[in-house]
Amino acid sequence: MSAFEQRTKRLFLFIVFGIAWGCAALALAVPQTPVLYLAIFAAASPLFAAYTLHLSNYTDSFFTHVFLSGKPNVWWIVAVFVPLFFCFVLLSSFMLIAPALMTNPFIWLLVFLAALLQEIGWRGFFQKEFTRLPFWQSSLIVGAIIACWHIPVILVFFQGSDWHVLLLAAYFLLASAPLSFLTATSKSSIAAALMQTGLFMVFWLSVPYLQAVIVVFALLLMLNGLVMLANAVYPSLYRNAFVVK
Repeated sequence: MSAFEQRTKRLFLFIVFGIAWGCAALALAVPQTPVLYLAIFAAASPLFAAYTLHLSNYTDSFFTHVFLSGKPNVWWIVAVFVPLFFCFVLLSSFMLIAPALMTNPFIWLLVFLAALLQEIGWRGFFQKEFTRLPFWQSSLIVGAIIACWHIPVILVFFQGSDWHVLLLAAYFLLASAPLSFLTATSKSSIAAALMQTGLFMVFWLSVPYLQAVIVVFALLLMLNGLVMLANAVYPSLYRNAFVVK
């Protein structure tokens, strides 16, 4: 692995963890600080890190580099269909009561924007730096790092419990490979953000009910199985998209 790749990855992690965890520390140290603004700033840290490092390391278009220039294609339909299928299975199996916030369109917009900022940074830029690693290894590494990055964000900004942190860590790890594969096939961080939004909202709906959470995780495992099969049949899809030319 080249020193250039190592340096870029380390700088990216330094920026995103420094900003997000720094905002969480500031919220704890100065309670009167507007938490919403700090949370937004923390959520934008992957995009900020990606843009800053792209300016100093690459000459191609930033929008092209992070999969923002692609046109809608059939994979965008997949990005919407998968969460809808998860929701159908969940609602067919359990009588779930949606939190009041989930009925607010503004919350959906915020979740989508947060997902887009993270997809641009984590998978659109950061995962591209793992040029020598295979699909599954790089996807699981990125998923594990994303899970760690969210820990203080969930605990401080959303008053989550240890149980919520564990569930979210498992969610981000299980969702990582499908989202990476979708990014590779659709050539779009927007499509990945759409699916991330839908999957997260389904996961949020299931959190108060342990059996529902188990079903969601089982569905994610099934999705990983399909991704494993697709990647085995078409291994070039990932490398063609994620290896920096």
